[in-house]
Amino acid sequence: MPKKRFIDPKGLELVSRMELVARQTVEGFLSGRHSSPYHGSSVEYADHRPYTISDPTRMLDWKLLAKTDKYYVKLFEDQTNLRCTIMLDISRSMSFAAEGRMTKLDYGSYMATALGYLMLHQNDAVGLALFDNRLRHYLPARSTASHFRHIVDLLETVRPRRESRMGAVMHEIAGRIRQRGLVIIISDLLDDLEELFKALGHFRYLKHEVIVFHVMDPHELKFPYNRVTRFKDIEGSGIVVTNPENVRREYLQRLGDFLSEVKSGCLERNVSYELTSTDTAWDLSLSAYLGRRSRMR
Repeated sequence: MPKKRFIDPKGLELVSRMELVARQTVEGFLSGRHSSPYHGSSVEYADHRPYTISDPTRMLDWKLLAKTDKYYVKLFEDQTNLRCTIMLDISRSMSFAAEGRMTKLDYGSYMATALGYLMLHQNDAVGLALFDNRLRHYLPARSTASHFRHIVDLLETVRPRRESRMGAVMHEIAGRIRQRGLVIIISDLLDDLEELFKALGHFRYLKHEVIVFHVMDPHELKFPYNRVTRFKDIEGSGIVVTNPENVRREYLQRLGDFLSEVKSGCLERNVSYELTSTDTAWDLSLSAYLGRRSRMR
């Protein structure tokens, strides 16, 4: 099997030692790590996985055993502690990268892969939504190894094309997710913040728990340019040639206002917010967040 671009064994091993636990009640089946309002078994068959010694024998697919002499457990759509949907921004602004750095999109793709792997490692279900100015791809949450392969294969095909329109896409996803669970958004958030906050409010109204990973490049955060530079709007046609010294103070002030507004808007809606820069290794950034989150339980 060819090597997959966003499969980093060392990073996945580090993240898989952590756990991502729902802080609120979610709709699921298995008891244990997450609080669920429901009990009982589900009826919608999804897939099989090999039987392990910790599985109750009632979960065995006896018909398949008789045919193949192999032990498999039936999996169902709702047979999971938690249903997680990862939303990854694939708009053109996510293609930005300082010299020698990976793009924000690649950084976010590594994070999405690792979070998907972690969810399945916990026996949870994970889905993926890729968007720019509209929803480009959507894989509903499932909890099988074959589904994870579909996620990885889909991320391999991503190419940034259009401008972002997060609000409309998030409302659409909110309408597609059938059960309340966890929504993870990975984006640079360079969009209409009023529409973004309305969409976050929609998720919260539907009782989803929401985590926002705000991915930015260090050049965007520090503005280290010191020579006359041509700046191009990566999602538009505007071009400005200027001496960075003339605009640095105003740029950093506006950036600070933007970051403050994003953070306060998330906190007001009880949305977990994490700013991360691509000059920090994605696995270290993600494991640090998961560690802090675990200690706050």
